Amino acid sequence: MHLKIPDREQLPAGLVERHLPVHQVLYEAEMPVIYVTNTAQGQLLLAYVADDSADGTFTFLAPVTTDIIAQIELGSTPVREALTASWLWLHINGGSQFGLWTVDSKDVPSDFLPLPGVLLRAEMEPVLRARAVGHQVVLGRIPASVVSFLADGTRKAMKALLDHIFATPIEGRPRQEHRALYDLPIQRFAFSSLELSFGAPEEGLVAGDQVREAAQKLETGLTWASTSTPEPWGEVSEEERETILRAALFLTPPAAGPISEIHVSGRWMHNRRLRLTRESRRRVRQELRRVDSERIVRYEGRIGELDVDNLSFTLRDTLDGQDRRGFFTDDLLDDMVALLSDVHRVAVAGVERPGRLLVSAVGPLENPGAPEPLPGSE
Repeated sequence: MHLKIPDREQLPAGLVERHLPVHQVLYEAEMPVIYVTNTAQGQLLLAYVADDSADGTFTFLAPVTTDIIAQIELGSTPVREALTASWLWLHINGGSQFGLWTVDSKDVPSDFLPLPGVLLRAEMEPVLRARAVGHQVVLGRIPASVVSFLADGTRKAMKALLDHIFATPIEGRPRQEHRALYDLPIQRFAFSSLELSFGAPEEGLVAGDQVREAAQKLETGLTWASTSTPEPWGEVSEEERETILRAALFLTPPAAGPISEIHVSGRWMHNRRLRLTRESRRRVRQELRRVDSERIVRYEGRIGELDVDNLSFTLRDTLDGQDRRGFFTDDLLDDMVALLSDVHRVAVAGVERPGRLLVSAVGPLENPGAPEPLPGSE
């Protein structure tokens, strides 16, 4: 099947040359397939060679700017999106045939356009795509919480796995080079529901194997969560299983709220699309209960030391006389600094895993020894 010469009036002569000048080749296969050309008046055009037959070479032309060209080269704009964002021309040149016609991209058979979402080169394809689906997740009315959930869920999942692989504390402020491995760059937003595409981190030579191992574990956990396989994933330690499950949990839809499904794909998923539902979350939580070492705790004492750089503290003068080192998140830093200098006794609440305390709430203790609600813990 080949494209046909349109059976309608051509555009006026003088808009483009018969032999299109090639200013910049973006992709070639023996000949330029995607390149930058221009009209006779100097307007930049994106050229896509769609067909070559006895009737001639069929090339689609669309207006572009230098910014759009840069976005195509960086992998933040798919080729089809750039081609179909505005008006489209069809340029035909072959033998005695030469002409230029307007076309509607909706009338072009899909086989003669790049696939939706495909980037200029395979290595540009996102390592991970996370798409939120739900009745309330519609263009123009997407809740901010949906964007936050996808971005934070991906970051937390990779952080949990990399912390386990590097055997580093899961709390506290990480070194900048370590943070860069799980704080993945967002390549693009897409509003088919809401989809975030993530690029690979700048991993360097040292961390490359660890990042690939973390990606493999994430794929393992999400694959298991998205299926009904009766048994988990082979021979792994209880600690590793718990880590993988917690990472998978970050990318399953909450039990309530606007997100009903999350679809995960990308190179790290071997270009499969994994469908995670609320049932997936229930399944992960059920398995976590079998291996969970985490418990909710509340301690009273005095903040004896505070490490602002590492987001850690030491709680002294506790009720059982045992000093406890804990870690907290960025949003509690101001409270911790204020309580260190202004308050004698405090209460902290959070979760504790073997040897690790992560505090999520802290407040002054007015009545030592009596449980009381903490700011942010209700």
